Amino acid sequence: MDEYKVVILPAAQSDFLGVTEYLCTLAPEEAVHSFEQFMKETEVLRTAPKSCPFARDSQLRLRGYRTLSTEDYILFFVIDGGTVQIRRILYAKRLYDRLS
Repeated sequence: MDEYKVVILPAAQSDFLGVTEYLCTLAPEEAVHSFEQFMKETEVLRTAPKSCPFARDSQLRLRGYRTLSTEDYILFFVIDGGTVQIRRILYAKRLYDRLS
């Protein structure tokens, strides 16, 4: 089985940092648990990213975006050859259609 290289682009890094900071303000132990769960659930991106569905939004789908849902968040990513580019990490209930 081939493994993909996973790269978190700057916008997604910023998203992840924001989520982590927010969770730390609520409960630091919850932030640690969420981080561990996030890492476990995103392992599929290294081994089988094509098993994740294309984005429901037609514009994102046309641009090759796929999604991975993890607890309360959605990762938006693109497969580029042997690399998975995580482009955004958003709260699942957020209206992401207005984001650039």
